[in-house]
Amino acid sequence: MIAKAKTCIGGTALFNYVINPKKGYELVRNNLSGETPKDMFQTMQILQNQNSRCKNNTISVVISPTIEDSKKMTDKDLNNLVHDFLVGLKLDPKNAQYIAFVHTEKEHKHIHILANRIDENAKALKDNYIGFQAQRIAHEIALKYGWTSMRQENENKKEQVKANQKQIAQEIKKAHYHVLKEQPKSLQQYIDMMRMHQIEVKPSVNKQGNIQGYRFIHLSTNTNLKASEVDRNLKLNELFENNTPKHSDDLFYTVLLKDQDKHISFEKWNTNTVSLFSFLNSYGNYYEDYTPDINKKKKRTIRR
Repeated sequence: MIAKAKTCIGGTALFNYVINPKKGYELVRNNLSGETPKDMFQTMQILQNQNSRCKNNTISVVISPTIEDSKKMTDKDLNNLVHDFLVGLKLDPKNAQYIAFVHTEKEHKHIHILANRIDENAKALKDNYIGFQAQRIAHEIALKYGWTSMRQENENKKEQVKANQKQIAQEIKKAHYHVLKEQPKSLQQYIDMMRMHQIEVKPSVNKQGNIQGYRFIHLSTNTNLKASEVDRNLKLNELFENNTPKHSDDLFYTVLLKDQDKHISFEKWNTNTVSLFSFLNSYGNYYEDYTPDINKKKKRTIRR
């Protein structure tokens, strides 16, 4: 469920749009007389005219439950929803002027509320951050009645993405370890071997021709992670070093290739064997249980 709320000038056009029998039906109204939308608007104006300083004197709300929830909701449920929402906005459901109209012309049933911002004492309801308030209130009401909250749905999706990324990061780290066990002689060889594990390694080269960072793309899921998101202890800048002195022509050529998004060879980035064996000794036991697909061998059938 999501909700939007704002204060506005109001007017007959807004009331005609909301209160339209062709779009749905009236759910509930309070302290509003008249049969037509114009009549109801003029009833609100009696109080609104008592506060000449407030221009946006009408509160317009749209509450949208999910399609699945709206199919299950009775009018009693919708009334409870309207009541609790008004309370959340600090409007008194007994004394305030408002009408709630359910629009059913689309599969996604939703509720429109038009309420008077001016109370019987000619005081205007504060509308500070009313849009954010509406989202918070909808979230709290959804939790109260066991309906679907869009905020909760978004949070669940984010948590799922984090969980998926964590799992993929583990796969990248294990592949990284097993590639290093093969002792690649250069960064380019490391990149080629990682690709055999369906992982693309993309070094980021700056204008000086130095590698600023690395990204890993898990090709089967198209998940793109920075090296630090995989593991801060990969230390690729220590594992691979460019020990070849750069000439001005080499620098220009490297930057030109980068700007044109063409392939850059990293054969000159040699493996630092000291860092390599230090890494393998530190993480050997942790990753020994991983067997990459490319190294799996078919078991021989022993015939007796």
